[in-house]
Amino acid sequence: MPMTERSKSRARVFRVQLFPASVLQFLMLLMYCTHAAVLYAQTVELKVVNGRNGRPIADQCMNVWVGDESNARSAPLLETQTDANGIIRLRLTDEDTKTDLESQQLVCGLRGVTNPIVKYGDTISIRVGYVLCQSRTAGYSWLAITDFSTKQVVQQGVVTKNTCGKATASPKPGELILFVRPLSWWERLKQ
Repeated sequence: MPMTERSKSRARVFRVQLFPASVLQFLMLLMYCTHAAVLYAQTVELKVVNGRNGRPIADQCMNVWVGDESNARSAPLLETQTDANGIIRLRLTDEDTKTDLESQQLVCGLRGVTNPIVKYGDTISIRVGYVLCQSRTAGYSWLAITDFSTKQVVQQGVVTKNTCGKATASPKPGELILFVRPLSWWERLKQ
């Protein structure tokens, strides 16, 4: 069957749309490297938000632990701080040699770490120094340490309840949003 002008045009379009083998190999290698990096490191964002007005709690020191459920508090304490957007970034890794806890001066005057790289653990625990906007139980303390499942934070995201105001948020994978409020004068006095 002879090639008509129309069939020649289709053949040219088909050839132009195919990638050269080297480009295709490069893209496959890039995809492999990207997926491999995800297996070895995961960034988690802990966002601290004022439950009354929805504004971020910026440039404040907080305590974070990443460990196993059985011994979450025996994990190294990470004295860290939120950034201008109220976010603490933790990079979780499976490799002990890849951790980075280099100490530096924090905004509160203490020594601590920003954007730490820590060993993956089942639990992320945090003490924010603010009152959590959640229902209170009889033995409630604003100094309480709150524990979250690392797996749930990474896969689905977690947003705590907000009983302090109307600010809301939706969970996103890799993100933990804590709604808090500043201490009242009475709570400061009891401190």
